[in-house]
Amino acid sequence: MSSLRSTSLRLLAVVLSVALVASGCSGDDKEAKDGPAPVSASAVETLVSTGANQLAAGEVEAARGTFASVLTLDPSNLLAHYNLGLIAQQDGDTATAIKEYDAALATDPAYGPALFNKAILLEKTDLEEAVALYQLAAEAQPEFAPTQMRLGFALVHLGRVEEGEKHLARGLKLDPSMKDVVAPDYD
Repeated sequence: MSSLRSTSLRLLAVVLSVALVASGCSGDDKEAKDGPAPVSASAVETLVSTGANQLAAGEVEAARGTFASVLTLDPSNLLAHYNLGLIAQQDGDTATAIKEYDAALATDPAYGPALFNKAILLEKTDLEEAVALYQLAAEAQPEFAPTQMRLGFALVHLGRVEEGEKHLARGLKLDPSMKDVVAPDYD
């Protein structure tokens, strides 16, 4: 674990030093008065990309550290919050996942992936709220079949059968391979 934290800290140090070099060292006293120049957006994007690559490679702890480093540099970074939510969701830490998805949604209230994943987390405790989130996610990503399917299943479960069946049909039209998907257990 300490080697993963060390790797994340080294990445953060590299990004900070790149930002300092990119901003230039003028030698005047402006920096002393105003503080250091902000880290460039490209440096933050590099860290986000690194974290995404780590996550894709199954290096979950390294990715967690990298995304935490992103938030040190850019506290409202949508993708860092989303990915930390995804990691927490995969770990079974529902409270942290919802907190991170909410932080992502504070930056972009129409971010479909965060809406979808948060809805999944709420299905067992507040199905009505999950449906509302699925509806927003369907508006944000109308071509994402899993949203249509989950929304359809939830609506049917709530007794809104006709509306639910429309979403299920839309989901199957978007992705016919979902014909064997089973409705979630809401109990």
